[in-house]
Amino acid sequence: MGVGRFYITTPIYYVTDAPHVGHAYCTINADAMARFHRLIGDQVLFLTGTDEHGQKVAESAVERGMTPKEWTDQTAQRYVDAWALLDVANDDFIRTTEDRHTRSVQAFLSRIYDNGFIYKDTYRGLYCVACEDYYTAEALVNGNCPVHKKPVIEMEEENWFFKLSAFQDRLLDLYESHPKFTTPDTKRNEALSFIKSGLRDISITRTSIDWGIPVPWDEGHVF
Repeated sequence: MGVGRFYITTPIYYVTDAPHVGHAYCTINADAMARFHRLIGDQVLFLTGTDEHGQKVAESAVERGMTPKEWTDQTAQRYVDAWALLDVANDDFIRTTEDRHTRSVQAFLSRIYDNGFIYKDTYRGLYCVACEDYYTAEALVNGNCPVHKKPVIEMEEENWFFKLSAFQDRLLDLYESHPKFTTPDTKRNEALSFIKSGLRDISITRTSIDWGIPVPWDEGHVF
């Protein structure tokens, strides 16, 4: 029995290099689900695409003697070509460098800013360039990133933060009043455990790079 309308998306794949068999595996699985729901009469939207901003992408471009835009144009097209070769029937392909994505991100985050849930602060921490993420000293392995096994760098920059901590009690109330909000139960329990451990505010902008979406209310910061 159909569900009427069905939406499915792959990850938006990070364009540091060409697509590989892991990307294909994920996309073909999503395609199979989309085709099944079309066959049983559902209105389907199947999305895939590419994540094209960030420090790693900019560095990949420099390594190849290209600008980030030149590199992402080339690499994103390789994903488009790969899915066409595999006869993937996606309804849309989104690139994070497209104007429609930039406008949506800026409008969405501006609304959160206007509602008082984004604030400026200084962030200090141990940063892995490959992960584009910060780690605590306890999380490191012999002083290296636990994922890439490479040295981290000490970073300090003025960022805008999303006040995630303000939503801890609201989320707990949501899960209590709507037990089936997340399924299956194993995933619901994982989410609850994560929330109960304490939600920390999240840095959502950077000033040390410019290959990102400009923050509308603060020149020099990018999402």
